[in-house]
Amino acid sequence: MDIKDVLSADSGLEKVMGDVLRVLGLYRRLWLSEIYAEIRGMNTSLNEETPKLGDVEKAVEKLQKLGYITIERKTRASLSSMGSVEDLLITLSQKLEIIQALANDKKLQEYNQLRYKLLSGRS
Repeated sequence: MDIKDVLSADSGLEKVMGDVLRVLGLYRRLWLSEIYAEIRGMNTSLNEETPKLGDVEKAVEKLQKLGYITIERKTRASLSSMGSVEDLLITLSQKLEIIQALANDKKLQEYNQLRYKLLSGRS
């Protein structure tokens, strides 16, 4: 599946895959739990529906099979459990085609502009 097809999808698992790539485009590497929270924040900000966690997990699996991301099972610190928890660390592939596609993605550009306005106090 071509990266442009993923980013242009407006429904289904492909749309969720695009959202996973977008938030990874912002941060490059995130825990799976963080990816879900970032997608929820992005889609809420842009008045779009937030996918279910299970759909995000399926999207991550498919993106790994396509070679767009890598997944590592690791232990991370957790304040809520006063210890550590096992989670998946997801890293965006640094392939040129992925970076270029994300740089030209309209939804990611719109979200970045909105974030800039909110963080800089401009309206």
